[in-house]
Amino acid sequence: MDIQSNHQNAFAPNDVAVLQILADQIAVAIDNAQAYELTQKAILEMQEVDRLKSQFLANMSHELRTPLNSIIGFSRVILKGIDGPINDIQTQDLTAIYNSGQHLLNLINDILDLSKIEAGKMELSFADVDLNDLVNSVLSTAIGLVKDKPIKLQHNLPVNLPLIYADPTRVRQVLLNLISNAAKFTDEGSITVELSTVTSPEDRPEVMVAVVDTGAGIAEEDTVKLFQPFSQVDDSPTRKTGGTGLGLSICRSFIEMHGGRIGLLRSEIGVGSTFFFTLPIPVKEIPIPAPEIDSDEKAVILSIDDDAQVISLYQRYLSPHGYSVVPLTDPKQAVEEARKIKPLAITLDIMMPEKDGWSVLHDLKNDPETRQIPVIICSILEQEEKGFSLGASDYLTKPFLHEDLIAAISRLNRDETIHNILIIDDDPDDQRLVQKMLEDSGKFQLTTANSGASGWDAIQQNRPDAVIMDLFMPDMDGFTLLSKLRSDPDLRSLPVLVISGVDLTAEQHAQLAEFGQQLLTKGYLRESELLDHLEGALHKLRSTNHEKEA
Repeated sequence: MDIQSNHQNAFAPNDVAVLQILADQIAVAIDNAQAYELTQKAILEMQEVDRLKSQFLANMSHELRTPLNSIIGFSRVILKGIDGPINDIQTQDLTAIYNSGQHLLNLINDILDLSKIEAGKMELSFADVDLNDLVNSVLSTAIGLVKDKPIKLQHNLPVNLPLIYADPTRVRQVLLNLISNAAKFTDEGSITVELSTVTSPEDRPEVMVAVVDTGAGIAEEDTVKLFQPFSQVDDSPTRKTGGTGLGLSICRSFIEMHGGRIGLLRSEIGVGSTFFFTLPIPVKEIPIPAPEIDSDEKAVILSIDDDAQVISLYQRYLSPHGYSVVPLTDPKQAVEEARKIKPLAITLDIMMPEKDGWSVLHDLKNDPETRQIPVIICSILEQEEKGFSLGASDYLTKPFLHEDLIAAISRLNRDETIHNILIIDDDPDDQRLVQKMLEDSGKFQLTTANSGASGWDAIQQNRPDAVIMDLFMPDMDGFTLLSKLRSDPDLRSLPVLVISGVDLTAEQHAQLAEFGQQLLTKGYLRESELLDHLEGALHKLRSTNHEKEA
């Protein structure tokens, strides 16, 4: 702001005061604007750093695990005698290579897990878990940890233990880590896994998992080092046991992500230690018996679809289960009809002429009388819509063992119809490793392709019985190839086993889920599929309504 005059004393003191105030406020406004600009720039830079960090984690996962796949896989192949007999010295050397490879893999996994946790990128896959079965499985794996020591692995498992809702892979990882630590510091005696039901400090039911050892014990002054990243009880250069000091820290993060607790229950030098973790027990819902519904009192479902035959299917499927389906083929009348009949739920097609399902959904949710009515999407999947119809039959993460691959193929080949298998991988060593693993079984004819594009050509020229493919390839990645397969009516049922050195994101896992995980495909509409989706959704609605009424 520039104010001038050709005359002396042209501005009165009051004018000068006002102009000074304006100048001050303009200066503050400019300063605020500059500060806002700097803040926005910092936010964008932080977002870019976060993106680069996520990309770095994915790249490191692939770059580190891929060579380990060859180290661990080929050493295992030779140890099993697939390439011919070996002498005792060679067996010792290869065993050392194999064990070192596994140790390096564990260290890499720890560092990658910690990085994901710190970046907020760690995602859990929850499911109902039987802890008794999980403990038995982990103990069978842990036998190798104590095979050279006079240590007895045992368990104390109560009957009728309730199921918990957790990520079984991460819970298994936590338990195996605690047993591994116990094995490191126990020279003789026993390691016992005990399960029990307890009450949390917040008075909530939990399952406690305790690992009791007869090892060296931990001094009281050293307990503060536990569960701290990169911290070890014995951090001297002459320590007997190795490791990064990340295991317990990662375990703590996993358990806290589950809403549980973890810690050292007790320890005494020369006697042993007891570590524990807890997992919440889901609160049981009161089962709601299916009501006896008279024909005049059936729960009403409004089905909005331009195809009357599809609505007819809904009626045939749902009527025997106590639902009355009201058809509506004109989506423009959706709000009016919903107001009139007040249905329990609405099934809605998306791809409709004149007015698509998204517009109908918008109208329903913006009307005070219909916004509370739940809507279940039942839509066609066009070939160009990606992300929902990409289906892989199984998934293995590198490095995987000979047994893992054979087990995965066996799951696909229950009816013994798979004979010709196409292996698609841009890494020649990984490709050759899979070949060796499968050739040992003597059951399959194998062909290979070194890229997604050449793999697609090979499939079209001579359709195999199954495909094993790497997910991340330079020219045509596995997602694109899966999309092409699932878009071809003649190839969409071809079994595909995916292998990858990268931990998938939630979105990538969703891409590899079964056909139409989120939407129903009319072309594949089955009574069981429709009922599974609708009954599941409607049961949740009834349960919610029952809770509200109670």
